Amino acid sequence: MAENSPDGIPKRGDCAARCLVSKIFNEGLPIYAPPRNALDRTAKNHQQVVCTSRECVRIAGFLAENLNDKIDPCDDFYEFACGHYGVNRNLPASKPLRHTISDVQGRLNKQVRSILEAENSPNDKPWDRLAKGYYKKCLDEDELDKSGLRAIKEVLDWVGGWPTLDGTKWKPWSRSWERQLAFIMNRTGVNAVLLELAVTHDPGNSSRSVIELDQPKWGIGSRWPYLMGADDPTVKNYTWLMIQTAMALGATREQAEKDMFEAMELEMKLVNFSAEEHVRRDPDRGNNRYQLKELKQHFPHVDLSGYIEEVFSDLVQLSENDTVIIREVDYFKGIQHILRETNERVIANYISWRIVQGFSPFLPPITREPFYQFKANQTGIFNSPPPDRWEDCVTLSVIMLDMPVGKLFVENFFEQEKALAKMTELTHYLKSEFMKQLRILDWMDEATRKRAINKAERIEYKNGFPPFIFNDTTMQKHWGMVIEHNEPLLHLTIRLKLERYKEELERLDEPLDRSTWYQSPAQVDAYYAPNNNEMIFPAGIMQFPFLTIGVPNYITYGMVGAVIGHEVSHAFDDQGGRYDEWGNLNDWWDAETAQKFSDKTQCFVEQYGSVEIKEAKIRLNGRLSLGENIADNGGVKTAFNAYKAWRKNATEDEPALPGFQNFTSEQMFFLAYANNWCSVVRPKHYVQLVMTDVHAPSKYRAIIPLQNRKEFSEAWKCRDGSMMNPRHKCQVW
Repeated sequence: MAENSPDGIPKRGDCAARCLVSKIFNEGLPIYAPPRNALDRTAKNHQQVVCTSRECVRIAGFLAENLNDKIDPCDDFYEFACGHYGVNRNLPASKPLRHTISDVQGRLNKQVRSILEAENSPNDKPWDRLAKGYYKKCLDEDELDKSGLRAIKEVLDWVGGWPTLDGTKWKPWSRSWERQLAFIMNRTGVNAVLLELAVTHDPGNSSRSVIELDQPKWGIGSRWPYLMGADDPTVKNYTWLMIQTAMALGATREQAEKDMFEAMELEMKLVNFSAEEHVRRDPDRGNNRYQLKELKQHFPHVDLSGYIEEVFSDLVQLSENDTVIIREVDYFKGIQHILRETNERVIANYISWRIVQGFSPFLPPITREPFYQFKANQTGIFNSPPPDRWEDCVTLSVIMLDMPVGKLFVENFFEQEKALAKMTELTHYLKSEFMKQLRILDWMDEATRKRAINKAERIEYKNGFPPFIFNDTTMQKHWGMVIEHNEPLLHLTIRLKLERYKEELERLDEPLDRSTWYQSPAQVDAYYAPNNNEMIFPAGIMQFPFLTIGVPNYITYGMVGAVIGHEVSHAFDDQGGRYDEWGNLNDWWDAETAQKFSDKTQCFVEQYGSVEIKEAKIRLNGRLSLGENIADNGGVKTAFNAYKAWRKNATEDEPALPGFQNFTSEQMFFLAYANNWCSVVRPKHYVQLVMTDVHAPSKYRAIIPLQNRKEFSEAWKCRDGSMMNPRHKCQVW
C-alpha cells in the first residue's frame, strides 16, 4: 500500500501519485500538450519550456490584455494585473459596471441565445420546444405592443383590479388584506410584497421543511433611500416611475399622482420596521419559532394564520401544530398597526403597483422604458439606451425555465467529461487542504476542531448540472407544459411561476430531497448552502477563463480553484459556521473558540471598513460584507496551498505561458487570481454596491486578500510595510 502524506494525498514517487499525475497529464486532462511546447531560455523558472498550445496562447492573451506592467506589483497589484482591463473594454452605456464574471456571463448569454433561436428539430424534447417557444414569444415586440397592456390589465382584473385605474368602479375586497394577498399569490405567483412566504429547511432539523415568513423585497431594491424621506432623489424618481406607469395603463395624471404618492408613503412606513441586511446575517436572530395556532396570540392585529391557510389551501393539509419561522418579529409587530390603520384602497393601490412592477418585462417597449431609466439613474447612467430585447429574453428564459435551458446549454457548450474530471481533482485538493488547515489551527480547541473536520468531510459537491435534466420522466413531470395558441407571454410566465410555486409549497409534506438544485446550469455562479452543507458549481462557470482545460494548473487553481476555496470557506464563515455537518442550526462551537473566531473576524470588519473608495467618497461596509470577505481570504489561501500540494505530486514542472516566461508559477497563481476581479465601475454605482451588496467591490476582492497573504509578498518580493505587504494582516482560516 502506498504511503500517504498527513492530508491523505499520495506522496510523490509512489504508484498512486504516478497514476494520478499520468491521468492528469495524459488521460483527457493535459496541463499542456507536449508537442506544443517550445524551448525558450528566458523561461528560467519553468525549465526553459513554454506552452504554445492554442489554450495556453488564449489564456496568456487574456492576462496580457489586462496587464499594466508599468505598475509596481507591490504598490498596487490590482492596477498591475487589471490596469488595462478598462482600457481594452467598453463599458456599455446601459451598464453600471463590467467585470470578468459579467464578461463570461455575457458570452454564456450569447451561447444560450444561439440555442434558443435555433429552429426546432425532430430530436427536440417537449421541454426543448418549450424553452425555444418561450424565448421566441418573448422576442415578439410587435405582439407585446398589441397585447402587453391588455395582458397586464387582465391579470389585475383576476385579483380585483387596480383602484387607480378603476376609479369609482373599484370594489373593495370581499376578504381581509391578508387573505387577499394570499389569493394574489395563488393566482399570479407574486410573492414578497407586504410579506414573503417560503417553504424552507427547518433550521433545527434540516431533514424536514417548515413555513417561513419574512419581510418583503422593496420596490427600490434597498431600504436605505427610503430612510432619507420622500425628498430623496431616488425616492422621488421611484414615485415618478409609479405615476408614469399608472398613467400608461390608463389612469389620469391627477389620480395617479394622488394614489401613487399615498402608496409610496405606505411603503416608506413599512420599510421603517424592516431590518438592515447586516443585522439579518445572524441566523439565530431569525430563527423565531411559532406553532400555527400561536400566531394570533403573538400578532393579534395581523391574520398570519389566515394568510398561511389561504396560501396552502387545496395543496397541503395544515396542522395547527405546524412550525412557522418568523424571520423578523419586529417587522410583523410593527406593520400590523400600520396596515390596520391604512385605508384598504391605499393598500390595494400599493399591491397592484408591485404586481405591475414585478411584471414590467412583459409590458410594451414604450411602457418599459421608464423602468430602465429608473434603474439607470440609480447607478449613475443618464439617458442610457435600454438593453437589446434578446438580453432580457435570455435572462427571463434562464430564470423561468432554468433546467430546460440549462439542459440545452450543457448539451451544446459544456465539455462534460473533461470539465467534471478536472473539478473532481480540484475539489479533492481544495477539500484536503482546508481540512489540513483545520488540523493545525492554533486558536481552535480539540472538540470544536473535530466537529469542524467532520463538517468539512461531509460537504457535498454538486458540479455541472443535475443528472435529472436528462431523465425524460422527470422532465416531463416538471416541464411538460405546452404553450397555448395565442397565449400572452405574461400569462404563460404566470403559468410557469405557479407550477414552480406549487412544487415549493408541496415540499412541506415531503421528505427532504437533497438532490434538488436551486440554480440553473446556465449561470456563471457558485454557492454554498449552509442548510444543506452543499456546494453547487454550475456548468456555466466551468469555462474560459475560469476553467480552461489544457493550461497550467497555476492558472486553474488561481482562478476556479479560488472560487472553490471561497465556497469551502463559506461553510465556516460568520453565518455558515453556525450550521453543523447536516445543515442544522446548531451551537457546535466551544465558547472560548467562538470568541476567538469573533475576534479574528472583527479584524476583517475593521480592515475593510477603513478602506475609502475615492471615486465615490465612501468607505467599504466591513460588517455587511463580512461573510464574503472571510470566504475571499480563506479561498485564496486554500487554493494556493492546494496548488502547492498538487505540485508535490507532479512529476514535471509546468511550462511558462508565452509572454510570461520570467514569471514564477507562484506569481502566475496570484496574477490569475486577481484577474477574477478585473472590473470597471461607474463612480455613483459604488455607493449602491457598498450599501446593498454583501460582496466588496471587485477591485478590493483582488487587493485585500492578497495583502493578507505572506505567500503573495514572498512571491513578488514586496518589502515589509509596502501597500501590498502591510504589517497588519487579518486571517481566520
